[in-house]
Amino acid sequence: MHLSIHKIFSNLKLFLLLLAAGIFFLTLELFHLDEYGERLTALKNQHILIEKIITNSTADLKMASIEINGALSEIVLSVKHSGEETFLDSIFASSNDQISLMQTLSTSSQNFQDSTLFWIEAMPSARDAMHTRMMQSRTIYLGDIDRMMDYQIHIMSKVASTTKLTAIVIFIYIFIIFFLYHRRLNQIYHDIDQACALDLEGTKASVFTKEFDFVLKRLARKSSQTTTSPALLHPASGLNNEKGLIITFNAKKAGRAANTLFLCAFEIDHYTSLVNSLTKEDMAAIFKKLGDIISMYEQPLDTIAHLENDHIVFFLSRNSKEIALSECDKIIQSVAESTFSTTKGPIKITLSAGFLLKPPVKSLEDIIEEGIKLIEKAKETGGNRIAQLRGRTDSYR
Repeated sequence: MHLSIHKIFSNLKLFLLLLAAGIFFLTLELFHLDEYGERLTALKNQHILIEKIITNSTADLKMASIEINGALSEIVLSVKHSGEETFLDSIFASSNDQISLMQTLSTSSQNFQDSTLFWIEAMPSARDAMHTRMMQSRTIYLGDIDRMMDYQIHIMSKVASTTKLTAIVIFIYIFIIFFLYHRRLNQIYHDIDQACALDLEGTKASVFTKEFDFVLKRLARKSSQTTTSPALLHPASGLNNEKGLIITFNAKKAGRAANTLFLCAFEIDHYTSLVNSLTKEDMAAIFKKLGDIISMYEQPLDTIAHLENDHIVFFLSRNSKEIALSECDKIIQSVAESTFSTTKGPIKITLSAGFLLKPPVKSLEDIIEEGIKLIEKAKETGGNRIAQLRGRTDSYR
């Protein structure tokens, strides 16, 4: 089974898209960790600002008031940064826990701010009482900050573990893609090398991809055509005519000793109506394309010919009937899937075929006649199929 270059690169694009999605998710996780780091910094900053407030000297009350009010403004901003939502909070954090802790922190922070303002603005006689109230609210506030920090550290640990796992998966994924496509691309390069190399030994090139198998078969056919006399070729398709069939068939006879020989005879379905509706040039173009399609399955010991009655015969030298029949079926399918250009626009055609074993004792004329009879059996069941002999010579399927 040959690989498909189209499928290889389609899968590569899909794999790269999945890799890009994985890297995008990893990047989000790293940004998420950075945002959690900023939350922790904001919480830590509140610790520093609280200490700055409570250790502030009130000897110069006016200057102390300015410094404390500045610190309180920074606390408001830090509290806001402590609860800013991130893109991945819905995945890693519990929204209820986050909201509850943030509300508690905001409340205790506001209480501490109010107590601090009462303390700094209180009359000298009430200042000690206000200071005690501020220190009590400070204790509660610090406890809420610590709980919020613990929660953020817990969430950061979850994100860090997921980020680590994501990075490992992406690394393994890249490793697999590299070795898989290193092999696939080497196979494609091997096929390019086979297509470009000079054939000095006359052996069949071994390729991995069906596109290069197609190219090599076409090149082989063109090469064989250039060495064939025009008198041995059918003018419409460029395939062997009846005379060319006999000469080419006999020339390859010695090489076929190890294989079994099969015949597949093809005829265009609804041939008469097609000939009546199209020009000779259109029909020549159709037979030329049919010849190209069939030639894609031609091997060195095979023979293809276009007969005067516009039947195309394909003698296949194969190891088994299953292989030969499978290739003939692929030809039928390829023709049905192809579009043929004519002066009246693109059209679709199908083929009917007769397939049978060629015994050594039967002449080419006799075996071709039997193959054409089988075509009639295929057409009776609707065409676009292959008919072949059953066990008995007078039975068909």
